[in-house]
Amino acid sequence: MSGKENLSNLTPDKGFFSKLSAGDFGLAKTYWIYNVFVAFVANFLTNIATSTGLLLIVVLANTAYCIPAYTGLWRAATRYEGPKLWAILAKIVTVLGVILVVVSLMVLPSLF
Repeated sequence: MSGKENLSNLTPDKGFFSKLSAGDFGLAKTYWIYNVFVAFVANFLTNIATSTGLLLIVVLANTAYCIPAYTGLWRAATRYEGPKLWAILAKIVTVLGVILVVVSLMVLPSLF
């Protein structure tokens, strides 16, 4: 056995959020599944929230999720080897998404 094989056996696999924040899923999957789809689900849950407590839980859970999701999107865009335009657009979406999260956290206290 080589040294690399021994080392790989001792190194545990990364968890989902570690892979997500590292951008290990690739640009397309990170953008479409882990950002766009999850944003639609969060938006749906926000719209059907029947109480401010439930709304608070959804917003805070989404905010906590957005940290590794946007980090991973940025890193996946940095690693992307396809047309540069897609990487640039993904980084623009990341910046806009972070701004929206910050604004939603600023507006949240006014709901109570």
